[in-house]
Amino acid sequence: MILYIENPKDSTPKLLELINKFSKVAGYKINIQKSVAFLYTSNEILEKEYKNTIPFKIALHKIKYLGIHLTKEVKDLYAENYKTLIKEIKEDVKKWKDITILEITIQMSFSLSR
Repeated sequence: MILYIENPKDSTPKLLELINKFSKVAGYKINIQKSVAFLYTSNEILEKEYKNTIPFKIALHKIKYLGIHLTKEVKDLYAENYKTLIKEIKEDVKKWKDITILEITIQMSFSLSR
């Protein structure tokens, strides 16, 4: 789950209260130790202040959510996600090109005979 809050110093206690209420109603517990805060600020003084206020682990440059790397800078999204994905796809296609039809047939017939 991703939540967006403004003014973390004031909003965090309210958020923690809401999380506790959610836990009681839904029967799920949110693990605060595994939760991550991603600060979108370029003000170092505010960032230090938030780090002392927020009980969550602070991610400095990026977080991974549902397999996607979210970065502070929009311009970094392409390099973090698409370049690596394209590289992986090219490597997979290269491996697939090396597999002959005979190998595929043998593998399929072996798996079907089980």
